[in-house]
Amino acid sequence: MTIDIEGLREFIEARDRSDPPYFAGRKEVIADIETICRTMWQRHTAGAPQHKGMTRIIHGAPGAGKTSVLGHLACRRNDGEPRIVNMPGPDSLESGDELAALLAGALKAGLDKTVLQQYNRHMQLQLGIGGTHVQHGREVSDPRQPDPVRSVLAHHPVKKWQYPVVLAIDEFQNTAGDRFSPHARILQAVHNQKYQAPIMLVLAGLGDTVDRAMELGLSRPAQGTTWTLGCFDEAESDDLIAGWGRHFGLPDGDWRNTMRGIAEDCDHWPVHVQNALMALAEEVVAADGRLEDVQSSVVRARSRKRQLAYYRQRMSPQMEGSRFLLSAVMQDLQESHDRGDIIDSIEWHADSRPGSRWRLPDGMTVNEYFNHLIHRGALHKHLDTGTVECPIPSFRAWLTNQGAPLPEPEPYSSPSPF
Repeated sequence: MTIDIEGLREFIEARDRSDPPYFAGRKEVIADIETICRTMWQRHTAGAPQHKGMTRIIHGAPGAGKTSVLGHLACRRNDGEPRIVNMPGPDSLESGDELAALLAGALKAGLDKTVLQQYNRHMQLQLGIGGTHVQHGREVSDPRQPDPVRSVLAHHPVKKWQYPVVLAIDEFQNTAGDRFSPHARILQAVHNQKYQAPIMLVLAGLGDTVDRAMELGLSRPAQGTTWTLGCFDEAESDDLIAGWGRHFGLPDGDWRNTMRGIAEDCDHWPVHVQNALMALAEEVVAADGRLEDVQSSVVRARSRKRQLAYYRQRMSPQMEGSRFLLSAVMQDLQESHDRGDIIDSIEWHADSRPGSRWRLPDGMTVNEYFNHLIHRGALHKHLDTGTVECPIPSFRAWLTNQGAPLPEPEPYSSPSPF
């Protein structure tokens, strides 16, 4: 077996924002989306109305593998499998012409150009027809945006479709507007099956993605329609390590035990495991494929450096400026805590000591601070139980260590209900 040195170089250059060369874990998430698509297609071919509310939401802290799941779905292009319109962010959704082109291109080669020309022609015709609104103190025209999905259906009716389509939107928590925005109306129409077409929404993002979806007019998710991505289990990490090695032609050896140990040390957090493999790749390339020259201690040190860099990237200026307060809140955190417990903890510790790092960030309320920690991946709310946790145990330990000793007053504990 020959080690693919050039492939390893490309893997190193791609960093951790690209799709992994070998996809592991998340089988239940993939199976759920594929099952819904099959059901939609069966109802479509039978002429039955589509079920409403089939939207799926995949959420979790940065590095949990949300983007990898969408990328894995998009790579599966076998006959009968759904076509994935994979949007790396909400910009494509908010731009009606881009959404129309993406959907058309997924349904039929070359259709995107025809639909885009017609869509832009309609936009030109609508200029001046819509109402006005105030922007920067003056009235501006507010043209009525054509419905991008209906623009596609006008050229390619549902009866001509050959497979279901998934509109997959990453970083959904950053979607702009409110429930009355044109793109929100599209989301609502797909979610509620107003088009009666085999189209499924998959929304991926951070811990506040569900709240953002509801703000944009989607109904509260039913049980079983949201997926929280957390740490891998040991078997999933081992599958990723072994599959990655096979992909690049690495023979079995002690390197796998080293990688297993690193995965265990970093709580099997997906991006940490991938970054550990990247550290190994760098050493294998440097040794020109001679695995016997690769030192496990160097791989561990490189991996740890990447792990700490990940933690520092998670720290916003607001978190950095209040790191003693944040550390105290992390020390208080218990498995049974919900939003109210954490809000109480923040209030208890804020301004409890002299110094700026014990204060809430300027202009931020306690609730806004809590939501900020959710958005940054320091906290995650479980929809089924209402409990809140730090999704990465090693990140919590790192945040705790950023603080100051806590002599008096004693750490906050939630009051007994009795």
